[in-house]
Amino acid sequence: MSGRRRPGGARKMKAFSRVENLTSSNAFDRALRRRDQLVLVEFVSNYSPSSKSMAPYMQTLSKTAEFKRIRFCRVDIEAVPAVAERCNVKALPTYQLYKNGEKLEEMSGALPSKLVTMLKEHNVRDERGGVLKLVGVVLGVVGALTGVLILKHRVEQHEIREETRRKNEETTRLAKEQAEREERQRRRGGKTITAIAKQEEEEEEDFEEFVSDDVEWEDDDE
Repeated sequence: MSGRRRPGGARKMKAFSRVENLTSSNAFDRALRRRDQLVLVEFVSNYSPSSKSMAPYMQTLSKTAEFKRIRFCRVDIEAVPAVAERCNVKALPTYQLYKNGEKLEEMSGALPSKLVTMLKEHNVRDERGGVLKLVGVVLGVVGALTGVLILKHRVEQHEIREETRRKNEETTRLAKEQAEREERQRRRGGKTITAIAKQEEEEEEDFEEFVSDDVEWEDDDE
């Protein structure tokens, strides 16, 4: 039967490749559009023996843990000549390293050790930049939290001062009202004493007149 496999005839699985083939100008532009990622572009040709000799090295480098943050791409200059012309490719293979659409470095030739050196140098810089960026973010967050705490403290101090001011004003107002009440009471009390004294004086005069009249009446009666 056609669907039956012979012993030892198992189909070989194609090895997974991290090297991405860019087959159009749009694909090339999209690859470079990745922000904050190193992108290595290999320009090759099927007729170039040097390009073919570098293929295994590219596969190995793309799977190396040290370079896992780098995006590996390949451009066949025969399939996409416009991209090769735009990138001013003069020799094969050519390797151009990009970040945020900007070319960082370029090398030509089948030189694996030189390629590794170029990748290591920029990968270390990128990792340091990432660490510094993370530190900057952390410092920014800490600074923002510190600013919030300072603002909170200032607001609380302002509220305390306002509350103290209101209490002082209330105490002053109550003291003033109390003084005014005491003054009114004092004035009312002073008038009352004067009135009582006058009344006592009038009563005394009336009594004296009464006594005088009584004495005169007794004299007449004799």
